[in-house]
Amino acid sequence: MAVRIRSLWLDYREAASDDLLCNLSTVAVAGDFLWTASDEGRTLECLAPDGKGYRLHRQVSLDSLFSDLPKDAKDKKPAEADIESIDVAHGRLWVCGSHCRVRKQRKTTQDTVDPDFRKRPSRHLLGSVPLSKSGGRPDGEAAALPFCGTQSLRHFLGGNPYLAPFVELPSKENGLDIEGMVVRRNRLFLGLRGPRVDSIAIVIELAIADGLAVLDDSAVTHFLDLAGLGVRDLARLDGGIAVLAGPVGDASGPFGVFAWNPRRTEKIQRPPQLHAWPVSVEKPEGICRLDRDGRQGVVVLYDSPDPDYRIKDSRYRADWLFGL
Repeated sequence: MAVRIRSLWLDYREAASDDLLCNLSTVAVAGDFLWTASDEGRTLECLAPDGKGYRLHRQVSLDSLFSDLPKDAKDKKPAEADIESIDVAHGRLWVCGSHCRVRKQRKTTQDTVDPDFRKRPSRHLLGSVPLSKSGGRPDGEAAALPFCGTQSLRHFLGGNPYLAPFVELPSKENGLDIEGMVVRRNRLFLGLRGPRVDSIAIVIELAIADGLAVLDDSAVTHFLDLAGLGVRDLARLDGGIAVLAGPVGDASGPFGVFAWNPRRTEKIQRPPQLHAWPVSVEKPEGICRLDRDGRQGVVVLYDSPDPDYRIKDSRYRADWLFGL
């Protein structure tokens, strides 16, 4: 059966803005609810079923959950948290930022490359919060790893011999950039858009305890041959993991979904490809398992969405893929 695509409308109502609708980066299912996040803000949005789509149920400030989330902005507006991946498992909502460095943005009229790049502690969030039984609201005390220092995730990944040379590089220049996360069997998988090592993508597997990732020797480094692409998101699928893959940089493609059954091995794993997108301005950015009408499928969100097709007032048109 060929992969088929249907529209799934998400109505953000009063929370809708260009920053949110044009920068949706990740999605997760919690019971009947959908949770999403934008990589340009510091909020999470929970949506409830509404006919054949979803509508805003509540908007939650990350600062209200993680009170010590760094603001690190020179102006009055706190810096974006760059949330690239969320997941719901075992009654908790997991949230992960990119943990990346960024080069100072070049103006379109500028014909030179800026040598400086910036640290962004606000992007260093990896934590979780309990959800209500229905999955529609946070319900308990959040927990997060330290944002900086020797107990932080960045410091831990910097001790990985495959990642160490790349940790301080800007994200789109093959530097460290976490864009996928999924919990599977009490283990946390972090998918890296970058770096690719010898054109091979990397996923880091960690133990979890008390709502936190455990940074110790039980960590596993997985090597995935994704046809030269990096990880853009991860999702549970058929007892394994669906890997959304795309370029490390800003290229328009290719993008695809791969079916991965993780193995504890130092060898390169080669998951089969399930679906590929044609090259376009839109870039698949977030994916999660969502079954509808008795069919197994996944919901997909896009970066650089076509405003004439994806956005209508406060609504965003996601894709629902089935037949994978």
